[in-house]
Amino acid sequence: MATQLNTTTYSQINDDMNELLTSGAYSGVNITIYNDAGQTSIVNDVEGPIQNRKIGQIGYVASHTSSTTGQVVPGSITINFTDGTVIVAVDGVNNYWYSLQGIIFQPRRFGGM
Repeated sequence: MATQLNTTTYSQINDDMNELLTSGAYSGVNITIYNDAGQTSIVNDVEGPIQNRKIGQIGYVASHTSSTTGQVVPGSITINFTDGTVIVAVDGVNNYWYSLQGIIFQPRRFGGM
């Protein structure tokens, strides 16, 4: 089952990524983003399906009131991928779910033996 991607799960996605990275088995984290909790429909962007795409950075903006308009701005999560693409999940607007996969660490040997 996938986890909903919104500001209430921001700390969970960070904790899950931290657990993968501190295990020592993974060198990065991939994410797949779905349109449904049952993981049957993958979200597409300009590069195609957001499936096993490497996360570069995740940002969070809390819900707040705009100082210029006085209107409430919903919270959002922004995910920047290492390929230069970005997806923004806005609370109450986008209904996305995600699953994470660790990128297996490949040890390398340099020099001759």
